[in-house]
Amino acid sequence: MTIAAPRPHGRIAAGWALLLLFLANALNWGDRMLFGVVAEPIKHDLALSDTQLSLASGLFFVLVNLVGGLFIARLVDRGHRIRILAAGIALWSAATALTGYATGYGTLALARIAVGIGEASAFPAALSLIPDLFRADARGRALALFQSSNFVGIVAGTVFAGILAAALGWRGMFQACGLAGVALALVLVLTVREPARQAETVGEPVAYWPDLVSGTRRVLAIPGFVALALGLGVAMMVGSVLGAWAPAFLQRSHGVPLAEVGVVIGPSVGLGGIVGTILSGFLADRLLRSSASPGRVLRIPLVCVPLALPFMAGFVFAPSLGPAMICAGVMNLLLSAAVPPTMSWVVNIAPPPDRALAATIVLTALGLVGGALGPFVVGITSDALAASLGAESLRYGLATMLVSIPLATALFVQATRRNPAGS
Repeated sequence: MTIAAPRPHGRIAAGWALLLLFLANALNWGDRMLFGVVAEPIKHDLALSDTQLSLASGLFFVLVNLVGGLFIARLVDRGHRIRILAAGIALWSAATALTGYATGYGTLALARIAVGIGEASAFPAALSLIPDLFRADARGRALALFQSSNFVGIVAGTVFAGILAAALGWRGMFQACGLAGVALALVLVLTVREPARQAETVGEPVAYWPDLVSGTRRVLAIPGFVALALGLGVAMMVGSVLGAWAPAFLQRSHGVPLAEVGVVIGPSVGLGGIVGTILSGFLADRLLRSSASPGRVLRIPLVCVPLALPFMAGFVFAPSLGPAMICAGVMNLLLSAAVPPTMSWVVNIAPPPDRALAATIVLTALGLVGGALGPFVVGITSDALAASLGAESLRYGLATMLVSIPLATALFVQATRRNPAGS
């Protein structure tokens, strides 16, 4: 039997909690951007290849982040979410600082793995907390504001990483940035009270492992869920590639100095992402108010994702920096608009005890397909073409991502067909 839990958090407490979740996620994404900004000096100092860089920043990081996230998500669904998130922030901040002490590929990869484990707490904790802080017809806005922190982190991370790396070197940059999270973790655990869950199960608690397996089965059985998760993952290949390779691309193909690369790419991509995220979140709430069907919000990614294709091509092949960055901004606006409606659908359609798990399964698809596969394909293609194309090999590595947008569109179409409520 389930009973509705009271909502002790008022607007001020809910707003403060959302602000700290916003800051935690901005710090999360800011830390992720640090590596891409200093990929070139790391490559030269540690004598690495593009493939090794893509493995350290992509596959290794993402695998531990997502596998760890699945286990952490079930703890989030069952335990004290604020404490779990605070511990995760402290762990990834310490690991970020330790990245600055890497002496070779092995220690670099281990540091990135530790960062990935800590950051695995941020997304499931937030996606479990937000529905218990805000009513259903306000969740789209709250989720959009939370998701916009991705791009605030991207902007801040790229801008400050470039400036700090130029002033302190890439090692000093990691060490300085790693100190910021500890204070935030303390503020979070001392000032935010764990909200009551929307629904609580009365009866014998289920053991962790059977609960994880049965919860995963329930989530995967939701009509359209698998296609939607894969569609978002494929669409976000482009965004992950921007974070991992755009700074190096701008340095190699457009001659942007290291100290300026964050200033060039951060505002353009970040502003597009913030605008797309917030607008789509408000539109998702409006669609939900006009219809009781959570699936109507899936129309947003179905329209926005295919429109991003020409702008992706423009970013890759534009002959000068200005048009390339305009295309990157518009492309990121359109692709980021797919995320809040998708996550709004997930948290509204999944049973409350499975929300963190459902959100993390989507994040797993997003990370494995987008965060790991995308940067790896670009890196290995760039290495394969380097002998014949030199620095321009990365441009054609990025061009391999053009196929991801029509493939993502096809998966979104399948998801809406599998989910009749979305039509």
